[in-house]
Amino acid sequence: MSSKLLRDNPHIAAWHFYRRFGLFRDIVLKQKFNVTDYWNRYEWQGRGSSHCHGLFWMDGAPSVDLENEHLRKEFARIWRFHVTAFNPEPARVRQQGEGNPLAVNPLQHPLTFQWLSQVLNRCQRHHCSETYCLRKKKGSEEISCRFFFPRDTRDTADVVRRQGQSYFSFEAARNDSLMNHYNRCLSLGWLANIDISPCTSLQAVINYAAKYCSKMEKRTDSYASMGRQILPYVSHQNPLLSFASRLMNKLLTERDFSGQEICHVLLNCELQEGTRVIRAVDCRPYEQQGRSLRLQGDHDDAEVVGIYEKYLSRPPLHEELTYLDFLANWNTSKRDGRKWTRWSRQAKPRVLYYFPRYKSNHQHHQYDDFCRVKLMLAHPHRDPNELRKINGVEYNSYASAAEFCYRNHRHPDDYYGTPNAEERRPDPDEFEEEFHEPDLLEEDWLELARQLPDCPPSQEAIDLLGRRDIDIQYDWTPHVGRYADPGIVQGDYWRQRIEQNRLHMDVEDMPLEVRDALNPEQRIVYDTFIGHFQCGSEEQILLHVDGGGGTGKSYMIKVLSSHLQRLAGNRPSPIWRAAPTGVASNQIMGTTLHSLLRLPMDRAFTELSPADANAIQKKLRDVRYLVIDEKSMLGLRQLSWIDKRLRQVFPARAAEFFGGISIILVGDFFQLPPIANKPLYFDGPLKDLHEVSGQTAYRAFNHTVFLKKVQRQQGDDQAGFRLALEELRGLKLSIESWKLLSQRVQVKLNQREEDTFDAALRIYSKKARVNEYQRSQQVKTRQARALACLVLIT
Repeated sequence: MSSKLLRDNPHIAAWHFYRRFGLFRDIVLKQKFNVTDYWNRYEWQGRGSSHCHGLFWMDGAPSVDLENEHLRKEFARIWRFHVTAFNPEPARVRQQGEGNPLAVNPLQHPLTFQWLSQVLNRCQRHHCSETYCLRKKKGSEEISCRFFFPRDTRDTADVVRRQGQSYFSFEAARNDSLMNHYNRCLSLGWLANIDISPCTSLQAVINYAAKYCSKMEKRTDSYASMGRQILPYVSHQNPLLSFASRLMNKLLTERDFSGQEICHVLLNCELQEGTRVIRAVDCRPYEQQGRSLRLQGDHDDAEVVGIYEKYLSRPPLHEELTYLDFLANWNTSKRDGRKWTRWSRQAKPRVLYYFPRYKSNHQHHQYDDFCRVKLMLAHPHRDPNELRKINGVEYNSYASAAEFCYRNHRHPDDYYGTPNAEERRPDPDEFEEEFHEPDLLEEDWLELARQLPDCPPSQEAIDLLGRRDIDIQYDWTPHVGRYADPGIVQGDYWRQRIEQNRLHMDVEDMPLEVRDALNPEQRIVYDTFIGHFQCGSEEQILLHVDGGGGTGKSYMIKVLSSHLQRLAGNRPSPIWRAAPTGVASNQIMGTTLHSLLRLPMDRAFTELSPADANAIQKKLRDVRYLVIDEKSMLGLRQLSWIDKRLRQVFPARAAEFFGGISIILVGDFFQLPPIANKPLYFDGPLKDLHEVSGQTAYRAFNHTVFLKKVQRQQGDDQAGFRLALEELRGLKLSIESWKLLSQRVQVKLNQREEDTFDAALRIYSKKARVNEYQRSQQVKTRQARALACLVLIT
């Protein structure tokens, strides 16, 4: 319900976050840390949730000049009282039935270390994943966390310099290698993830702002590009409507903007906030600057002329006013320059945003423009050409005039830079750029299938269902009340059916004598696992069982499951059966892999929540063997997910493949391959980390048993049919087998033989044939009903 409400009401969530953070900043952060200045920026993560980055300046904070060891120790000593990474319960496991520690009223909930521990272990512990933080280091195949987790535990706080960094970082005392920095007051006040770290230098702030606060989103495709992508999927029945609807779906579901972000903008909430007013300063030559015509009605923005032009035409009263002072400290909204006022002493100077920023290197061709800007900011003037004249002497360039100024004058810092100073840039990232998976490269047959006409289920438009002549003329009276189950009315019909038909993994009890009927290859598999269970061995078995259709794979699984179940006695069955699809799992009385291990249906794999992991652990508590049928339909990525999930479910053996549980991979690689996934036997180059992981897990299967004897069609009369199936499996159909199969072509059957197939399942290669057959069956059904009515009337 909460997820649905959040999806349906993004405007409430957006306003709540914006308003709550504003109050939290003004009431808690400012007062606790004596904040004098702040800047924060709102952003929205990939899943659409709101997020906020912030920088806060404190009055009385320790110096950030940390080149001296004594200052570093003093810095760590002061900040250790505010920031820590100490986990009150580092070995804490969420208890069954434990409520959500975040869904409480903090004003009424007692402040206890138990509550703090619940909040921290739920929100503040870092979880590494390939989709979030694990990246390859440049120049190597090593994969590491870009946030430097796990970190070494330490008893006291310290200021350290990590490898590859040009600045120091604060490391709080920690007893948990995965705990983020936190402040107890902020964590219990905010009741959500909140990371806090003291800034150690200007370079550290630049790195933070460049890598986390101002990261550019992935470039959005153009409309033309999106149109080309969806053209192959456009229905030929109504191409214009189909194209428009698919384009809207792509815009709404794949754009970079979440619902909360859109509502944030529509509600006129600020995307960034701060205590300082920011003013853009055009540093181009005067003749290149355009005339600004911004008429929003706000104080400093209600300008009808450029700000530089306004300075040049200032009244004589402000003759000695520098352009820097004019920009930072004066209120110039009045048209009459004589009414301009200087800001009060309590008001903070504006932050000036310069563009462009010219190079300060003497050898660079932009150095003359750099000097021009420095002179423009520091020297009062009414004409830009006056900047080369200092103390009555005119210099032939801005550079030579600036050189004289540097030697003889002292001016306030304009923050535009100093000559030949090394430009501050973010440290180069030691990790490779985030990998975005490319579009799926479809197999040839998939691409061809996609180009076929995508016919709808019927020839009529889908929105006419219920209003067609056939629907209106039909007598629905016999159907009234047929589905009057109260569960349907109340909406819990399927929940009741699930309760009444609970899934159990027990198969029918089979006598021990049936094992003697197993062929030698089946018996090898049977004896291996029965013996392994009887001796109580903890050694893991990873086994392939291969065989074509009819070789007794399902029967062998059934016998093995029945006898292991018998050996377990009163305990739950030690074997679980699963398959990639519902039909395949039903054949072996099992479950699907997705429902068993809660695997994702799309391409995004995430770790289970503690509650979900606990539920699967409870389900698989006594399971020692997992049978995976129809392995041909399993891809490398899915096998990697199974491996990762089982490692999480069985943490005691997480260092082993599949969490140490024994796996039987059953199937026939000559059958259906995985869709949009690389098969297990793929041996080409791989770039996807999940596929690489899956291939490594697949290669751990070091034993194979081949089932060769066909069991399903016994008898000499079926020998030719068995041979034909084997030849089809190996794509080597002989003339004799082709003639045998050709005898069963529909055109060669008489009417009586053809009638025996009336209820048989049809498989067609094109949707048009499916529609044609369904229409003929509907017509045949109506004719049969009409004939029955005629007989009754007669």
